[in-house]
Amino acid sequence: MPRSCQRPTQRSRFVCLIAACFVLANRFSREGRRGLAGFSLITGVVFLAGFAGIASGSHGPTTLAFVAGVGLVWAWLATVCIHFYRALADAAA
Repeated sequence: MPRSCQRPTQRSRFVCLIAACFVLANRFSREGRRGLAGFSLITGVVFLAGFAGIASGSHGPTTLAFVAGVGLVWAWLATVCIHFYRALADAAA
């Protein structure tokens, strides 16, 4: 796929990931799960900041911030998946 076509789809994926962080932060907050709500909110903000820096064309420290944001997103995804896996297992039992 040409790069000119790939970039808009990458951006939309990143925006959807950031939106998912905020949506799940809201859900966890309503459920009283303050830890997961805070982790989701922080992940969304950090990734948004890193993504905004990279999207503006910056390099150097901005790249490191983006990489840190990606690492945080992976940790958040694992945590959320484990949470929902356990919730599903509890509901089935």
